[in-house]
Amino acid sequence: IDKAEGLGKVPDPLNLNTKGNALGLLQRWDDARAAYAVATAASPRDFESIPRSNEALVLFELGSLAEAERIAKTLVRRDPGFRDGQALLAALRFEQGDRAGAANSISELCSGVSGSMWCSRYSSVDVVLGRWTPKAVDAYRRMIEEPSVKLELKNGLSR
Repeated sequence: IDKAEGLGKVPDPLNLNTKGNALGLLQRWDDARAAYAVATAASPRDFESIPRSNEALVLFELGSLAEAERIAKTLVRRDPGFRDGQALLAALRFEQGDRAGAANSISELCSGVSGSMWCSRYSSVDVVLGRWTPKAVDAYRRMIEEPSVKLELKNGLSR
């Protein structure tokens, strides 16, 4: 990855995001975060949601929940169709004790075009396994068992 990075004249956001993924697998969270931040800065608007989300996930893992939530809020504001960002925002709110905010984020995830399909997909922890950091997966697993979140998922499936 470093060799590919060195061959380019300008930073390649896809390569930098991949580098962040590799560093995350090695649990080198600070290095992963740096790679995702550079990837976000170098990204065209139609790609930046992915490294931005990954940076928030690393911050989640590091325990910087407020900063991760700020990034996730920016993400869903700029890209409201990015459902994984909405799910991440829900998990962050849940982890910080904001059950109502988590349920509201799940309601947003389940609304709009194809909302019931997204609601079905995100009603299981399987959707984030292997993609999210360990602490974020654990929070998501607990969140989807929260009664208010379960109700939003049930309501979303019936839309």
